Amino acid sequence: MFATIQKYLLINYPLLWNTKIVPVVFYGLLFHIIFFTLGYFNGSIDFTESESNYGFNTNDGTIGFLCVLVTILSLIVWAVYYFKNNALKSFYPKGNFSLFKEWLLMLLGCIFLVTYMTTYFYGKDVRVRSYYSESDAKKRCETLSLGSYFVDGSYENYYNEYDNDNYESVTVDSAAVVDKNSTSFFNYQGKKYSYNSLINKNLNSYVFFNRDEDSINKNRIRNWLVNNEKDSVKTLFKNYLAIAKEHKLDASIDENKWLDLIYDYPTFEKYKLIGGEAMEVYYPNNNPGESNYDAEDQFLTTIKGTEYVVNKYYVPEQSLKFAYSKIADSYVKPIIGWETYLISLYVALGISLLLFSFRITSGKSWLIAVVSLGVLNIIIGILSAISSSEYVYLISILVVFLILLIYFFVILYNNKGKKMSAITINAMLWMLPAFGPIVYYLILQAAKEISGYNNYYGTINTENFPKINFLQDNGLLLMYLNYVLIIIIMLLLSKKFKQWRGVAES
Repeated sequence: MFATIQKYLLINYPLLWNTKIVPVVFYGLLFHIIFFTLGYFNGSIDFTESESNYGFNTNDGTIGFLCVLVTILSLIVWAVYYFKNNALKSFYPKGNFSLFKEWLLMLLGCIFLVTYMTTYFYGKDVRVRSYYSESDAKKRCETLSLGSYFVDGSYENYYNEYDNDNYESVTVDSAAVVDKNSTSFFNYQGKKYSYNSLINKNLNSYVFFNRDEDSINKNRIRNWLVNNEKDSVKTLFKNYLAIAKEHKLDASIDENKWLDLIYDYPTFEKYKLIGGEAMEVYYPNNNPGESNYDAEDQFLTTIKGTEYVVNKYYVPEQSLKFAYSKIADSYVKPIIGWETYLISLYVALGISLLLFSFRITSGKSWLIAVVSLGVLNIIIGILSAISSSEYVYLISILVVFLILLIYFFVILYNNKGKKMSAITINAMLWMLPAFGPIVYYLILQAAKEISGYNNYYGTINTENFPKINFLQDNGLLLMYLNYVLIIIIMLLLSKKFKQWRGVAES
C-alpha cells in the first residue's frame, strides 16, 4: 500500500515523498490509538481503595518507558529513510518557501512521535471522566463533602486561653479524638458552643470547590444544626449512603442510626465517633499512659503483627474520598493539561530543529556545533558560578544567540564564502526556542527591580503592579505565543537558508 502511495507522491508531491510524512503519520496514529486504549483501560477506578490500602499502579512506569522507547525507535527509523535523499545536496530546484514547508512537515511528524505518553495519560483522564458527567460528579462530591462533616476528622477552631469568646478560624491538622471534658467555648451566631461540639467540625474538600464555597457548605450544615433542621441532616445521610451502596461499599450504620448517634440538639456535645473506614493502622501515643483512640467507640486488634483500630460505627468515607477526588481532579486538574501539551510541543520543536539543521548543513558541522555548544555552556556555567548570579548565564546565552544571528546575515551580505556559518547555523537554530522565554524573564525581573515590586508583599503587589502580575499570571500563554513567533521566524529564515545554500564554500 505504502509503495503505491509513495510512488504517487514522488511524481505529484515530491516534498511529501521525500519527508516520508505519510507513513510517519499513519504509524503515529496507530500507536496513538494503542496508547490511548491502554490509558483508558488502565484509568479505571477501584472504589474499594483508600489511601491506606491503595495498591500502587506500576503500569504507568512500564507504559511510560514503552512510550519513550517507541518514540526513539520511530525517530531513528524515520531519520534513516528521511536522510537517504537530500534535495539540497543534489541541487534540486526548490521554491522560496519549500524549506519552510519541509520543516513544518518535520514538526508535524515529531509532534506525532513524541506525544504517545500524552495520549496515554489523556486516555486515563477520559476513562475517569466516563463514570459521571462534570455536573453529576460535582453534585456527588458536594454530598460527600457535606457528609464528611459528621465523620471522624479535624475541628476548625482551637482553644485560645487569652480570648475565650472569639471565633477563631484556624484548622487543626488532626483532632480525631476530642477532649470531651473541655470547658472552652467559641461563638457562632451569638451563641456559645464547646470546642468539642459538632458545630466546630470541619469537612473534606474537593477541587470542585474553593475555600469560600467550603465555608458556605460548613455554615449550611451548622445552620441545619442550630435551627434543628433534623430532616435535612437525615436526607443528607440517606443520599451519602446511597452513593456508598451504589459502589457496594459497606457501612455499619444506616441513616437513622447515624442520626441517632450524632444528633444532640442544641449543644451537639454528646455524640459517637463515626469512623471513615472499618479499621485503620494504630499509631500509639508518644505520651505514656495516654491513648489516641476513643475507647467507647473503638477497640484495638492485631492482625499479622500489625495493630489496628477498629471502629464500632463507620461509613466508607476514606474510600469515597479517595475515588471521588480522582474524578474531581480529572475535570479540574487533569493529568494532561495545557502545561503538558506545551512541553510536548517544545520537545517536538527541539527535535525538528535538530533534524532540520542537520538537513540544511552537514553531519560534520552538526557534530562540531554540539561539541562547541557543550564547551560554551561549561564556560558560561563556570562564570555564572563565580559571579553567583543567574542573570550571567541567561544574558550570555542571549548575547551568543544575537552574535550568531548577526554573523549569519553578515555571511549572506558579503557572499564571499560560508566560512564557519554551517556550524553557527546549527547552534543558532537550537538556541532559537529559548530566546523568547529568556527575554521575557529578564524583562520581568528588571521591571520588578525598577518598579520596587520586590519591596512589597501580599495583596499590595496585586493592587499596585497589575501589569507585572498580568505577565506572571499569563506565563503559559506567553510560551504558546513564543511558539507561534518561532514558526513565523522560521518562515522568514527558511528563505534566507535557501539563499545561504547558494553561497560558495570557503
